[in-house]
Amino acid sequence: MLNEMRGVLLVAAVSMLLVCHGADGSRSIPVTEDANPKFFVPLNEANSTPRLINQASAPQGSGADVTYFAGHGVATAPDGYYGFIGTMDVYGFTLTQGQESAAAVWISDEGDFSPSNLKTIMIGWEVLPAEYGDSQTHFFTKWTNDGFISTGCLNQKCLGFQPEKGATIAPGAVIDHTSSPKGANKRNLNLKIIKNGTSGDWLVHCGVDRDPELIGRFPRSLFTGGFADRAVGITFGGVVMAPVTKPPPMGSGYIPTTDARSSASISNIQLVDRDGHAWPVKGDLPKFETNRNAYAVSPIVNGTFFYGGYEQPVV
Repeated sequence: MLNEMRGVLLVAAVSMLLVCHGADGSRSIPVTEDANPKFFVPLNEANSTPRLINQASAPQGSGADVTYFAGHGVATAPDGYYGFIGTMDVYGFTLTQGQESAAAVWISDEGDFSPSNLKTIMIGWEVLPAEYGDSQTHFFTKWTNDGFISTGCLNQKCLGFQPEKGATIAPGAVIDHTSSPKGANKRNLNLKIIKNGTSGDWLVHCGVDRDPELIGRFPRSLFTGGFADRAVGITFGGVVMAPVTKPPPMGSGYIPTTDARSSASISNIQLVDRDGHAWPVKGDLPKFETNRNAYAVSPIVNGTFFYGGYEQPVV
């Protein structure tokens, strides 16, 4: 039960960051000529609710666990969001019990910003010994309709994510041969999460070093309120959770402010509108850094940004 609680708290803590401003969370977003000006709306600093981060990560038993996030996000577009496309480098670490590190996209609706109204889908890769019993890198999914009070789970531990027959990868699967920060070739996780206009399901496409293909779906029936039809915001980046005395590496373990070429990246970022059209993110978006001295994020340039930190060696 404690391991499952840690996993869902990691999701909830970062999902709450969607409405929390970072250093430049209220700045304007440059709009390029190929972007829909109504689609890229900056986060509103007036919606900042940092108390929810503490509430989400507080019940940890030892009382000493801390969640750190470094990434970008968008919210409050007039018509909402209907999907995300992007490519993540995949890394591996030797972590111990109590340490967690992940890179993911959060597709969310915060409702009135109370924890019980959190509705979100989270997809990416993670190293989580407490859950998997190893220090390997796993592809994962998580979801909830009520802040994990009575709905939602990791991977397929409950009814929710419906795998596609014959899918080449499933939630919880190991991603081996991970990237080396100094290596020329990176292992890539290519994601495409799209709201189906007919069924209303969130369709999950994934490919490791290949084009994403349909691997499953989150049925529309899992969600209530506005999230049954669209997302209010999308956040993407790295997140770690651990005792304050044992912070783990994020991304590749390298912070982009000192060595961007060795840092992890998320690239080919596109956001999908109501009509199913994917808009490349060419300009920068608001960034979120809960501790920029340890874990940081670079600006988005041509759909790519770098993130991570703590200068830890990776395997």
